[in-house]
Amino acid sequence: RRRPGSYLWLCLATSFVAFLGFSFTYFRPMLAGAYPEVSPTVHIHGWTFFLWYLLFPLQAWLVRSRRVALHRTLGYTSVVLAVAMIFTGLIVIGIQMEAANQPDGPPFWQSLGPAIFVTLALFAVFYGLALRYRRNRHLHKRLMLLASTGALGAAGFRVLGQVIGMGPAAGIGGILLPNVIIVAAILIELRRGEGVHPVYRWGLPLSILAEGGMILLTPTPVGQVVSAALGQLGVVLGPLY
Repeated sequence: RRRPGSYLWLCLATSFVAFLGFSFTYFRPMLAGAYPEVSPTVHIHGWTFFLWYLLFPLQAWLVRSRRVALHRTLGYTSVVLAVAMIFTGLIVIGIQMEAANQPDGPPFWQSLGPAIFVTLALFAVFYGLALRYRRNRHLHKRLMLLASTGALGAAGFRVLGQVIGMGPAAGIGGILLPNVIIVAAILIELRRGEGVHPVYRWGLPLSILAEGGMILLTPTPVGQVVSAALGQLGVVLGPLY
């Protein structure tokens, strides 16, 4: 039987948010020749994320079309992209946090830098588990959705920023709101009478607690330790920027 297409639509919605968000601050300025000169690392970081969200719904479509062999072959591409996304993400976050730890550092990164790091960590954890359970399609596809929504924080901030302004509120909302896609996935499965899958049962609370918890902890001594550690990461990785 043909598998239901709701998962594919969830993947497309996830990628749509990513492309829409970065169209405001990256793709549109690039096409207009107005994007400021930045480190090549920033472009590598941006384009690996772009390719990820291009590959993500394509992989879902391949499975739906029963082209599983091609899906598995392209899965190796996702490993390369994920490694590049995480590594360049650590460089960019480290550089920004090194600047944020200065007295006149950017307030946005001072308040939300550690939470942005958490979104990258969630992506790495969920993707690593998706690889571990790649032979179990029920676990694998849900873990991939959690990984891809977990990495949507930067895009979500840019989308929300167009509505309420590019401030801390948009940053907090942008980090937390992508979890709505997981809520939608749960509701779809409940409507089918399938119940809440265990991956969503622990994955969604973990995402919300990790993201929201770090937002709340950042002004505290614990959060300051995390900020200082990320700043040191910027010092170490700075030559690669």
